[in-house]
Formats: sequence, C-alpha cells, structure tokens
Amino acid sequence: MPTTQETPTTSPIGRKTPRVDGPLKVTGTAQYASDFHFPGMLYAVPVEATIASGRVTKLDTAAAEKMPGVRAIFHRENIGKIFRSVQGEGFDGIIDERRPPFEDDVVRYYGQYIALAVADTFESAKAAADAVRATYAKDKHNVATDLVADDEPDVVDTSFAPTKRLQSERGDPERAFASAQV
Repeated sequence: MPTTQETPTTSPIGRKTPRVDGPLKVTGTAQYASDFHFPGMLYAVPVEATIASGRVTKLDTAAAEKMPGVRAIFHRENIGKIFRSVQGEGFDGIIDERRPPFEDDVVRYYGQYIALAVADTFESAKAAADAVRATYAKDKHNVATDLVADDEPDVVDTSFAPTKRLQSERGDPERAFASAQV
C-alpha cells in the first residue's frame, strides 16, 4: 500500500496558486513577445536539416534571397567565423552548446540549424527559410541503444553552473518491475 507523504508548506501542490496571467489570457488581452513590433525590427527563421546524419554538400539560397522583404540568408559559407562564448565574470547567460552555429557542414541530428533566413516580417522569413534547398551526403545514423559520447566531458562548464552533458539517465527497468507491487 502506498504511503502518504506530507507536502512541504512551500510547495504549490495541493493548494490554490494565484494565476496573475489567467484573466489576461482568457480575455485575449495578454501580450506575448510576438505582439511587440519595433521600427526596423527584423525576423529570423532557421533552416533545419532534414536528415539525421551526414553532410551538407550544397545549399541553394538563390530563390530565397530574391524573395520580397528578405535581407539575408546566413549560412557557414557567408557568415564568417563565429566564436563560442565562454564563461566570464558577470556573465548571466547560459551557454551549453559546445559547438558554434554553422561551424562546419556536418549534420549531427535531424533539425540541426544549417542556415538562417532574415527578413522584414516573420512570414517573409518563414517563406525564405522554406525556399532554401539543401543537398546532403547521408551517413548511416547511429541507432545503437548504448550511445557513446564523442570526446565531450561528462560535465560541461556553462555560464550557469557545471552541468551534466547527459540530461537524462536510464534506470533499471528489470529491477523496477521486479520490485513493483502491481
């Protein structure tokens, strides 16, 4: 039989929690980041890899660059070197990506950013991102159950705090089922 646990007095579980944003959301008057428009503001939409593993061999941006309102299509060939930020005194951001964007043409996972469309409106940026055509040399993706990290350390220094590279850990399902009451 499960035992009951006492909920700490600081926990919101089991008691009313005021939702100051509730009335604004249900009446449609809440403002979101996309509701703000500033003079000269540009919008960016990433172009994502459509394969899980391989290499970008060609990126055709010609049609996207000619679309109305498009300011630029950034990718590794035209953006120049991007340096990875490092943890520094007084720096409040969290940096946990160890590889700068567009560092190389290697596709490491499905959805990896391979280019960035920048335009006057979100709709123009989205249309331009959709118009970019990538050609790939596909590699066999790793579907092994026991994945081995590359040469990355187990704990990565981020500007927030030292963080485990692996954010989830697998348990022991056989032991859990064997000890389960049902």
